[in-house]
Amino acid sequence: MNITTTTDINSPPATVWTYLDDSEKIKQWMKGVEEDVPTSEGPTGVGSTFRMRIREGRQLADYDGEILVYDVNRHMRVRLVGGCMKEPMKMTVDYVLTPIDGDGTRLDYACTGEVGGVWRLLAPVMKPIVKLQLRGFMRRLKSLAEAEAPGASLPV
Repeated sequence: MNITTTTDINSPPATVWTYLDDSEKIKQWMKGVEEDVPTSEGPTGVGSTFRMRIREGRQLADYDGEILVYDVNRHMRVRLVGGCMKEPMKMTVDYVLTPIDGDGTRLDYACTGEVGGVWRLLAPVMKPIVKLQLRGFMRRLKSLAEAEAPGASLPV
């Protein structure tokens, strides 16, 4: 299953990047993420590993992740393996940030996933649901990053 989306955010790439790179900020926009912890030592970069615990319905699912590309404020690619099914889901997620309109950012998101078993049969039905959920995530990320943008007014 392949899913892509593009979101224009009125906030500089450095601010948007923090929402992709900071565990606490990830939990603010990515519904269901309850835990995102490093499993490797040292500074974050290519080869760094982490574990995400994500609520999937009534279950908590563990995903092991590895950073494949780490170009600060520009591009991050991660591989995730896990889930709550017998056969693990395998995903590669790309975040590409491009400066636009002065202090804005275009965020291109692409996810390629491999599912097995019954999920392979359900993929055509699940794809629109996943895309809808992703749109919600991107709206929340946009809102949070724009609230931090220089000159942004804080909500009352």
